[in-house]
Amino acid sequence: MKFLGPNKVSLTSENGDYSEVGFANALIAVGTRPHRPSDVPFDKTRVFDSDEMLELHRLPRTLTVIGAGVIGVEYATIFSALDVPVTLVEPRNSILDFVDREIVDDFIHQMRDRGMTIRLGSAVKEIRSRPEAAEVELADGRTIRSEVVLYAAGRTGNVGSLGLDVVGIEADSRGRIKVDPQTFQTSVPNIYAAGDVIGFPSLASTSMEQGRVAACHAFGVTLPPPPETFPYGIYAVPEISTVGHSEEQVRQSGGAYEVGVARFRETSRGHIMGVDTGFLKLLFSIETRRLLGAHIVGEGATELIHIGQAVINLGGTVDFFVNNTFNYPTLAEAYKIAGLDAWNRMGR
Repeated sequence: MKFLGPNKVSLTSENGDYSEVGFANALIAVGTRPHRPSDVPFDKTRVFDSDEMLELHRLPRTLTVIGAGVIGVEYATIFSALDVPVTLVEPRNSILDFVDREIVDDFIHQMRDRGMTIRLGSAVKEIRSRPEAAEVELADGRTIRSEVVLYAAGRTGNVGSLGLDVVGIEADSRGRIKVDPQTFQTSVPNIYAAGDVIGFPSLASTSMEQGRVAACHAFGVTLPPPPETFPYGIYAVPEISTVGHSEEQVRQSGGAYEVGVARFRETSRGHIMGVDTGFLKLLFSIETRRLLGAHIVGEGATELIHIGQAVINLGGTVDFFVNNTFNYPTLAEAYKIAGLDAWNRMGR
């Protein structure tokens, strides 16, 4: 597909058939593909991108993952859980900056405790594909050798063939399109964009909602105000999920707050499952007692987070967790434990 103007596109099928179609409104939802710098020797033998990794015929003996974003840590921890020795390389000094720091610190500890090597603040100078192994030379002079390298440093929007210049829409260096965050309109009012192609948060769940909002706006359908928050899920081992404000954001806002924490090993279900790690962290406003944020690292995090999401979006307070009964034994009981932990310090 290619734009011919603000109200017309050309369509070319796989067998070469060509047609032109007019439209009143358009929604760009073309997604992204792995970022592939020209100086990285992708060969599907030693050096892979995140899509090509799905085509591996066997587990590698050793793996180096370059890029500790969401995709990088998901792949790194999955292979580590399969007993593959993994080295994770990230040029920045931190990872997952949008996640509460205490959750990330625990996550990094669990990765290292499993035997993963993590190189933060390590820029990559060169990647070499050798017949016997792949080599990653770092800027500090160290060289990492492994059977396979996964390069997972970002993604690029699939906009190259759309002819965006014809309609006056600009994409950034990674092919992402800027939109109005409320309506998802691009700089051309009747052309919308949604999903990964507009950047963060790049989730399937939020992408579907963005598309729905854009379609409703295009056809004049009135929508209710959007929910206050949405959950973010990282399907690593262990899982991470977060909703609402992180402790860093709450602290920056200047309001008084309290924190409640529940370790999964403190729950009976955790004992039954043999869970030794993972915890739930809740943040409450002292002034309003409302739940401001819920953050989980550990077993079932992406399922458990929806309780916190509902309470935040419905304006619930710490008293909800203290006064309500949770099924026993469940990991969800951690919400009551964390609520009581905060309530004991907040007072009545």
